[in-house]
Amino acid sequence: MAYYLIKSSLSDFVLDVDGGCKEGHKVFPFDRHGKDNQIWYDDLPTGTIRCKQGHLCLTVKNDQLIVEKYQDGNPDQLWIRQGKSIRNGANNNKALDIYEEKKEKGAKIGAWTYHGKKNQCWDFIFVGGEAPVTGHNAGGPRRLFYIISEMNGKVLDVSGGKKDAGAKIVMWDKNIPPSDNQLWYLDETGYIRSALNDMTFNSEKAGDDLRMQVATGDPRNQWTFHGRKIGNRAGECLDIQKESKSKGAELCSYEYKDQENQHWIQEFV
Repeated sequence: MAYYLIKSSLSDFVLDVDGGCKEGHKVFPFDRHGKDNQIWYDDLPTGTIRCKQGHLCLTVKNDQLIVEKYQDGNPDQLWIRQGKSIRNGANNNKALDIYEEKKEKGAKIGAWTYHGKKNQCWDFIFVGGEAPVTGHNAGGPRRLFYIISEMNGKVLDVSGGKKDAGAKIVMWDKNIPPSDNQLWYLDETGYIRSALNDMTFNSEKAGDDLRMQVATGDPRNQWTFHGRKIGNRAGECLDIQKESKSKGAELCSYEYKDQENQHWIQEFV
């Protein structure tokens, strides 16, 4: 995962940890200087966004955005870059928000109901480098999630709950209570695996049906989240074939075209 700056769409200011990235320090918009207390990375195994300096997590506490050490099970530390927003990983209807749409340095940031106005919109300016991987949930239990299509609200499903390699991946209505054939987790390297059989998915070539496969280290079966997109290391993205909204629609890997059948939400259970 690469490092990035988080720039507000309201101004030219970027997210900055006041006085350096130390426990409990506030995060607010500030002049861009590119030092480590303004550089962030996605820690996919824990579902957090962390500061390069000190590796502390973005946290909303008492309505104020700060940085703190990782706390297993704290929903106020779970954040996902989704399009131009930063949504809460436990409640997708909450987003990081510059209160009262203030444009000045030091404006207060917290969490608010998502509405998509400029005070909830951010640009992610990638600056290169390889961010560390902490291991799934920092050594704790796996954090399971649904993978939900933004297009129709259906979820990624291992067809028929089959545990064998070769089982198809399809879109289906969400099962409540959850079932393992619809639940996924990030392994110790940050890639997506099935809770049903610990496998990942792949196809012979772009455009072919996706099927379950034992993880081999092949770039084409190493998938992870990139904002709204789920991509593999071969440069392809997760795509609902023919933009089908039907239950049972099949999936493939494909060139990213920023279409709604290629956009996803990670919803933790």
